[in-house]
Amino acid sequence: MKMGVLLFSADPVALDTVMCRIVRFDPALLPTNTIGAHYGLGTSDQSEIELLGDPIERFSNHHFDVLREPIPSEPQYRVPSLLKNAVFPRPVIQRDRCVRCGTCVEVCPVEPKALNWKNGDRSHPPAYTYKRCIRCFCCQEICPESAIYIKHPPLRKLLVRVDKTGAH
Repeated sequence: MKMGVLLFSADPVALDTVMCRIVRFDPALLPTNTIGAHYGLGTSDQSEIELLGDPIERFSNHHFDVLREPIPSEPQYRVPSLLKNAVFPRPVIQRDRCVRCGTCVEVCPVEPKALNWKNGDRSHPPAYTYKRCIRCFCCQEICPESAIYIKHPPLRKLLVRVDKTGAH
């Protein structure tokens, strides 16, 4: 849906908060907002966000198609693990770049964690339990060493055609 708005910010949490306001979605219900604010990646406090340009009410769109309820703690459906791992991108740790700081483990929003220390051993990089991973990529976004990359399975590459500009 065309919104007719360009948003720019050095603060990704504030940017998402403003977009939530435009589509009349409670920013506190967006997991990346609450996690990002918790880890000091930005602010979701609307009183601390300075807006320049036209008032956002001008762009407000209550017809924007979004679920305006809290995300359930348990998924409403389950994608079979084999299909999920064969089609959906997943985060992968580059063992040689990982300094074992544990930031990725802390930020993982899933309980029990999808990314954790194997047997509590911090002498090796954390390991994923992909059947728990919701593919939020918070771990990759927050890694201070850029040691986590997104792996695109070969089957996905066959299913998703990319034109020369990189658009899907």
